[in-house]
Amino acid sequence: MTRSQPLTARDPLHNKLHLAAWCALPASRLAGLALTMVAFLLRVTHLDGQSLWRDEVDVIRLANLPLPQLARSLVQAGHNGPFYYLLMQSWLRLAGDSEFGLRYLALCCGVLAVPLAYWVGRRLMSRRAAALGAAFVAVSPYLVWYSQDAKMYALLTALTLLATGCQLEALATGRLRWWAGFVVAASLSLYVHILAALMIPVYAGAWLLARPSSRRARWAGAVALGLLTLPYLPLALWQWPLVMNRYETGHPFYPLNQVLSLLFNLQARGMALAGGWAVVAAFVFAMLGGLLSPLAGGSRRHNPSRWRFLPGRVSPRFFLPLWLFLPVVLVYLASLRAPVFEPRYLIFVAPAFYLLTGLGVVALARLSWTAAGLALAVALSFSLLGMWIQATTPIKSDFRAAAGYVAAQRQGDAPIMFHMPYVRDTFDYYFRGEYAALDGPWTNDGRSEAQVAAAMAGLLHGYPDVWLVSSESWLWDTRGLARAWLDGHARLVESASFTLVDVYHYEMSDLISTN
Repeated sequence: MTRSQPLTARDPLHNKLHLAAWCALPASRLAGLALTMVAFLLRVTHLDGQSLWRDEVDVIRLANLPLPQLARSLVQAGHNGPFYYLLMQSWLRLAGDSEFGLRYLALCCGVLAVPLAYWVGRRLMSRRAAALGAAFVAVSPYLVWYSQDAKMYALLTALTLLATGCQLEALATGRLRWWAGFVVAASLSLYVHILAALMIPVYAGAWLLARPSSRRARWAGAVALGLLTLPYLPLALWQWPLVMNRYETGHPFYPLNQVLSLLFNLQARGMALAGGWAVVAAFVFAMLGGLLSPLAGGSRRHNPSRWRFLPGRVSPRFFLPLWLFLPVVLVYLASLRAPVFEPRYLIFVAPAFYLLTGLGVVALARLSWTAAGLALAVALSFSLLGMWIQATTPIKSDFRAAAGYVAAQRQGDAPIMFHMPYVRDTFDYYFRGEYAALDGPWTNDGRSEAQVAAAMAGLLHGYPDVWLVSSESWLWDTRGLARAWLDGHARLVESASFTLVDVYHYEMSDLISTN
């Protein structure tokens, strides 16, 4: 065979190239499958290790509401939308309301986020950077925590990744099916959590950064973004009065630097905040590498140095910071009027954090393998440590232990008072016994000590003893007036403290119990 002769199917070299290509593809898929299995094992282990907290038990209550009543929750402040609870209606019939069954749907969404993160990463950067970003998603103690929580946050993350991936595919290919997938996934996310609307400016930013070359592609993106406003209109109808009028949100106000610091520490160190300056430095070092290095990857079909100039392609060094920071800034601006910041509400920015970290590690490796390896080793090791602490240390309100203690110690028909009353459903999930329930008086409305004393005496009239279950009582009785009254008019027989839950048993004086 001469140099001018083309390769044919019979040529040994051609056959070897085909064999290499066929072997490389399964190897890549096998690595992705292995990474997804690792994510599953990390999330299914100790899935029921933490006690349910009040928001998780709320899922059972809301999922059991009749459909018309559930739909009306859209117009009530403090509700996030019905889509997740509609899913849970069917899921609870299938899996039951055990701790394991209740949380398993979130686990599935958390596992799904790993291949979705890789898909999004491949549309933005090299295979190696995308794989590292997906690996960070898989082992993130922060995302593992919310994959073991029965609320909607793992689903919100998965839907955001799905919408982003569909949009990036649509921008690159112009195919209608990807635009349709983008509109559907993004619209569903709005009905999972209302703050998902903060991703709409990010999607608009991706469209602008992509610089579609054809007029048709530009109009397709504009129409898709416009269609997102239609499902948002029902939400906006009740949100607008809340925006225009100050109201009590129950959230404290955080300055922007504290908001950024809290989010960074949770995403880097998990709920247990494992590690200190070392893990923070590793993530900061890696992220700066992704932001600043001109060597950050691109598609294997294109020259990375020209990536940002390719029509339909989005530069990761511009898009990922936009995704990571813009929703945070918007929440801060909204909080200037009515505080709405809660870290978990912004969980959908976490994939950008991990993809940017993966991009940075690859960029650093091209400059110094030692620096990249050290940053990667520190980040991964402390991620595993954070997961171990989360799995073995009670962090959520431990109503499982508190209810067990009361069930074992309570005798007769002594009533149980709750401070605050909202936690009673969580207590009942574990106690499941008959008792007289008393709602401790709400004192945060400014009522006087005399008014509280009259309310307590009326509640406890005729009872020789009472159990008090106190959890997050500052939301109900900041001044502790109810406890102070009990300490002054009754005798403390026994008490026990559990994670974020305190239990007290009081014997009432003869004057209170008989008059």
